[in-house]
Amino acid sequence: MTSLKTHARLLARLAALAARTAMTACDGILQTEPVTSLPQDQMIQDAATATASLNGAYDALQSGSYYGLSAPLVGDLAADNAVWSGTFQFLGEMQTNRMQADNAEVTGLWSAIYRSINRANLLINIVPSVASIPEPIRSDVMGQAYFIRALGFHNLVKYWGPVPIPTAFTTGPDESKAYVRTPVNDVYTQVLRDLDSAQVLTRNITNTRYATPTAARALRARVLFYRAEVSGNANRLADYQAALDAANQVLAGRDTLVVPYADLFSALGSNTSEDIFRVAFNATESNGLSNYYLSVGRAEVAPSSGLDAAYPAGDIRKAVSVRPSSVASRPLNGTKWSARPGTEHVHVIRLAEVVLIKAEALARLNRLPEAVAQYNKVRIRAGLAPHTLGNQVTTQDAVINQIELERRLELALEGDRWSDLIRLGKVLQVKVLQDRPGQALFPIPIRDTRVSPLLMQNPGY
Repeated sequence: MTSLKTHARLLARLAALAARTAMTACDGILQTEPVTSLPQDQMIQDAATATASLNGAYDALQSGSYYGLSAPLVGDLAADNAVWSGTFQFLGEMQTNRMQADNAEVTGLWSAIYRSINRANLLINIVPSVASIPEPIRSDVMGQAYFIRALGFHNLVKYWGPVPIPTAFTTGPDESKAYVRTPVNDVYTQVLRDLDSAQVLTRNITNTRYATPTAARALRARVLFYRAEVSGNANRLADYQAALDAANQVLAGRDTLVVPYADLFSALGSNTSEDIFRVAFNATESNGLSNYYLSVGRAEVAPSSGLDAAYPAGDIRKAVSVRPSSVASRPLNGTKWSARPGTEHVHVIRLAEVVLIKAEALARLNRLPEAVAQYNKVRIRAGLAPHTLGNQVTTQDAVINQIELERRLELALEGDRWSDLIRLGKVLQVKVLQDRPGQALFPIPIRDTRVSPLLMQNPGY
């Protein structure tokens, strides 16, 4: 686990950037293998080293402190979807919302996100000046780098609120001393600016293990959806309308859910028509999710009894995500992640989430019949009867609450629950934060506040 102070030292060598051999349907410009070690002045000299460095940026997403484990894990463990069942005390702190500023899981996630951003910054800063890179490759590399950076900044603002948003490649540890926290609205402005660039520049349109213009639109819908609630923006309804517009672009021609739910989480990460952006893993570069969620692994976490009880009778999603174990002390296994080793390709954003974003945006805009029709798509795929406005749901609040439930069940164990509780203002209804209500936001890692004295800590730590 690395801090902001050590990012440059790590990135200056691009160490251990392993080949993404599990990728399928790769476009030609993406097939260059990541390099193992290069001095900084030789990192990007031509198309080959530019695409190798891009693969290095994607490799950062595979980290066990990012999408290889932490990103899907912490959003459910801090909330009410998962419980600590192992020996790592820092995970117990997260479940009970008694985290310290040196919490290892939080520090690892923070550091991994900034590592991915710094690798993206390297590409964004250097690639435009390398004349030997053909324009199609230059454009695609830049577009994907902007996407990776936007994703990182958005993940940071969801968990920590105001955060530093460096846009220059860090070349020395002393640079982090000047880092300050950027207001939430300004972080969102930067994220949306990066997504604009990603959408325009990205040439890859087929390989969903890399960014595509569709992925940029989908992430834009998510970002606007979150900003409407948490940024203090006075134009909330405008944000919801913009999120709806972005969601409609993604859903045009594919506004139904036809893939069996279990097939979205196959052991080999098979392509599906509902993929938008996934992080690839294989037996060599595996994710740690099954090792943590199954009793045959480390068994550090388990689905909560509350999540288990939240599924209505007949919900197909329950059998995929939560099953009884044979261990009395942890009666449930998280079987959405069951490959041993973890070879599933982890969804960062998928079609059903965009459907539910559209549903809630419609509900917030008081277009209730349309909102119900949208969330019914996930219910029908789950084997449940559709709802009718005026029967199962009668008011705007009831529709929004039902969408919250559908998000909880559809996206269970994928890391979205805590951020949903935050943006909906329901954290204190669901979790007891004891004497630390400020723990609705995660702590800035203490080693970074010591290195960067201008980084003010979140309240309660």
